[in-house]
Amino acid sequence: MRPTRFRLRVAVLVLVASAAPLSACTAGSTGPAQGSSASDVVSRLGPVPIPTAAEGAPAPVTASPGHPQLLAMGAPVQVSLPAGVSALLVASGPAVEPPPGGAKPDSRATGTITLTASAAAGTLTVAAHDLQCRDETGTAVALSVVGKDTVTATPGHPGTLTLTGTFHSGGAQINWQQNGHVLAMWDFAVEID
Repeated sequence: MRPTRFRLRVAVLVLVASAAPLSACTAGSTGPAQGSSASDVVSRLGPVPIPTAAEGAPAPVTASPGHPQLLAMGAPVQVSLPAGVSALLVASGPAVEPPPGGAKPDSRATGTITLTASAAAGTLTVAAHDLQCRDETGTAVALSVVGKDTVTATPGHPGTLTLTGTFHSGGAQINWQQNGHVLAMWDFAVEID
């Protein structure tokens, strides 16, 4: 019987010893006082720093022949080409026109995609035939030009190419290439409601 009493005494001592630090931790803390205001809490705890938004947008990724970039639609890409050509390209859209008579299953709608090139150095020519569009199944989406089918961008004089296509709901991608090299691929989704 002695071992059982010894174990019981040890268990009681362990419980008492472990309860002492717990009571010391909770004895000094006080909960929120009834009627405490926000200014009381700030004066007791100090001001909490409020995070601010990062300055500016992140730097665009760089594409060059042999080093293409996959981007979300609307994201800029810095393009570095031979002969010292450097430009920033942004594809946006598609701005979708609702289908006539409203959306129905397997509806298709006309969408407009805009590609803007701003040259920092050299001259960049962008032609409509440099752009290819495919839907999520890999099927080509025919693009028609609105306005000029070729634009040129020089420093201080951006060029904008506008294209339309017929899209169905789902994912798609537009690729831009120069001299047989795909440089940028913009991924996007179309919702026809």
